[in-house]
Amino acid sequence: MMISFTDAVEAALLADDQPAVTDYDLYARARAIRAAGEWDGRAIKRNPTEWDVSRLRNLLRRLADKSAIAQDMDFNSGVWRIVQSTRAGSAEEIACIADPFCYVSHLSAMQRYGLTDRSPEALHLTRPARALWNAMRDEKMGLEGADEEAKALFLRFGIGETLRRRPVVTHETRHPATPVAVRGERTRISSIGRTFIDMLTHPDLCGGMRHALDVWDRSAGQFIDEIIPAVDATSSKIDKVRAGYILEERLQIDDPRIQAWRAFAQRGGSRKLDPEAPYAPTFSETWMISLNV
Repeated sequence: MMISFTDAVEAALLADDQPAVTDYDLYARARAIRAAGEWDGRAIKRNPTEWDVSRLRNLLRRLADKSAIAQDMDFNSGVWRIVQSTRAGSAEEIACIADPFCYVSHLSAMQRYGLTDRSPEALHLTRPARALWNAMRDEKMGLEGADEEAKALFLRFGIGETLRRRPVVTHETRHPATPVAVRGERTRISSIGRTFIDMLTHPDLCGGMRHALDVWDRSAGQFIDEIIPAVDATSSKIDKVRAGYILEERLQIDDPRIQAWRAFAQRGGSRKLDPEAPYAPTFSETWMISLNV
């Protein structure tokens, strides 16, 4: 028994059971089905002899006519809801489908990990700065064997002020985390070690420095084996010093890996524990940092 190419792509979308799909993801999915020439053991009749953006546009029109997909109204174009998906998709997941390089971060990541009892109204997302994002796109396309024409489909979608009726705050960085996947979803989230570092770098996005210190005091010991490698990996010398002060002097954790960060302490200047608060004359002798909290 044979199956049409359009029906095969629709069946693949239902089997994937994702709440949404982008033009580029559908281009890649359909291209793989065309190359295989079959779906679920059924040969494809009238299988396209070639695959390009023009043929994708025709496929999108046929899928929309069948009500298999519908334009996702949170985006101007290029993102489609899978009509019969069993999952509607949270704001987090839809964002991570639309942008394969963004991830949940800051207070939202803290909340997902159970590090805070605060429930942020806005969803915090982080994505690479544009130049880095473009380089990551080109690398991903190269690994997937996509041709240059497909770049027109791989868009850096704008994420508005709301997504799935939830307020969203999007941050850009030239030093993105390597996020981890949330099981059973397309959602990505900063690792727990990176989440602790973000509390030191941007406490204003994590409930404030006092709240960040409360979280470190309460939970850092539990996640010390995740925090130390993350601090080692960061290029920020001041964050190594901040983490070293908290772990060694506040929490009394004796570890040679932490002691190694003392090399980044710097006498003089105006290094501060809280980057947002004014300098205070109280300071740590060992870590040479103003304790301005």
